[in-house]
Amino acid sequence: MKKSIPLLVIGGFLTATGIGISFYSSQLVTENLSTHQESLAVGHSLMALKELDPTKNENGVYVVQVADFKAGDNILAKVFDPSDIVIVSKSISHNPYQDNFKITTKGAYKLSVENSGQRDLQIEGVIGYLPKDSSLAISIFGFIVIIVGLSGLAVGMMYFVKTRKSNLS
Repeated sequence: MKKSIPLLVIGGFLTATGIGISFYSSQLVTENLSTHQESLAVGHSLMALKELDPTKNENGVYVVQVADFKAGDNILAKVFDPSDIVIVSKSISHNPYQDNFKITTKGAYKLSVENSGQRDLQIEGVIGYLPKDSSLAISIFGFIVIIVGLSGLAVGMMYFVKTRKSNLS
């Protein structure tokens, strides 16, 4: 029983630490994104804006997600640079849709999502920096720490139950 307590404490500590690391990595990713969600009537569009700087990260990303997406929906996504020039124009063919673009100048980049279909749609548009590999590495590390911590908790509980049964016999 004395050996199971340190395993339980260490496992619990590692699990809590892993959850904290995972939370921190998700914060790193989402703080660099601008999200706008709206119910779009036919013929209307939504705009998501984000200040981007190529010295911080040259790779931008935009995501369009449509609730209840159907093959016949006619949705067009456009990304504008700070000079209001269209740098990307894509028809959305699947859900969720994600694509990258190059950040060339510092300023406000805009994502415009237009509903040219036959019905109203619930659409979410996201624009920002493409997460760097370091953010993804932190996320994976957090996941590994959670798994190790949960494994330690499981082994500690099994050892606790085993020694408890032998003490009762």
